[in-house]
Amino acid sequence: MSTKKRRTQTKFYFLCLSVLLLTIFFNSSLFSRERSNLSSEFYAGLSMGVLKVLAPADGRLYSGSGVIIGPGEVLTNCHVIRKSNRISVMKGALSFHVTSFKKNIHRDLCLLEAPTLNFPAVNLRKPSEMIIGDMVYFYGYPGGADAFFTEGRISALHPMENSFVVKTTAGFSSGGSGGGLFDGKGNLIGITTFFSAGHSGGYYALPSDWIIDLRQSKKFKVNTIQGLTFWEKDLSEQPNFLKFTKYISEQNWKSAFEFSSQWRVLEPSNYDALLAYGRSLIHYERKAEAIEILEKASILAPRNANILFALEQALTGSESSEKLLHVSKTLKKIDPDGVASGKCNMAC
Repeated sequence: MSTKKRRTQTKFYFLCLSVLLLTIFFNSSLFSRERSNLSSEFYAGLSMGVLKVLAPADGRLYSGSGVIIGPGEVLTNCHVIRKSNRISVMKGALSFHVTSFKKNIHRDLCLLEAPTLNFPAVNLRKPSEMIIGDMVYFYGYPGGADAFFTEGRISALHPMENSFVVKTTAGFSSGGSGGGLFDGKGNLIGITTFFSAGHSGGYYALPSDWIIDLRQSKKFKVNTIQGLTFWEKDLSEQPNFLKFTKYISEQNWKSAFEFSSQWRVLEPSNYDALLAYGRSLIHYERKAEAIEILEKASILAPRNANILFALEQALTGSESSEKLLHVSKTLKKIDPDGVASGKCNMAC
């Protein structure tokens, strides 16, 4: 890269940083009682670490977001770029050509290679280090125009393929796919990917540590990608946590109960399966059975606020007053803002 071009990128870096900081500090709606502790380095890291992804195809321009995770490496969703054979990433007026990629269409993660891109990479953090109720922050390009920043909480951690799919209340829309979900230190927890119909509080990010497998996969020249992602497939082929979520969203408790009763037998060491069955038992007022199942789930995931909240519901009205008091105190300590109860679905 020429010295002149490098100087141009450096100047652009500071311009982006200045604009972002002015936007943040003069828009009071962005602040919460916890965000006041976020540093200027945090905002700068998000500003420079997240790019716009452009993928023209069939006379249309598809756009999304991407996160820089290494020298010339941009992590995004495969569904953003799959129709295109000519991909670029942009920061402001600067455009960088993507020459190749690594792909996992099932997991919906693609690692783009843009050799001339030399912006700093973000650091990664495993979702397993987070708990329900933790503050998280989305940064991306929903709508394909300006960068957008939202805050929210982790509302669920769903075990899947040796990691956890993160459910969050930090909202995003189309174009936000491929954006970053970060902790308060600017570490990338996940790639924002899909959301529930009607934006009903369910926004999902794919785990950052899936990059380990992706980096070891074969590299391809830029071309179209065939196949469906796990969340696009027919419901019968989707992960079990999405099946259960679908039944609950439709208030189809009969199917939810029948499905979760089978799921917990197939995966007895998956706390998500036990939680699903426990919630179904509570719905049908079979609280004694629910307590037994949810106590097993809490052994597998003792700091999971969703399990503790369900267990509190099951214990309410029972003769186990001491156990209820203990669970309530533990829940209050782990989840003081009531994320598990749904209090933070819109704001918290």
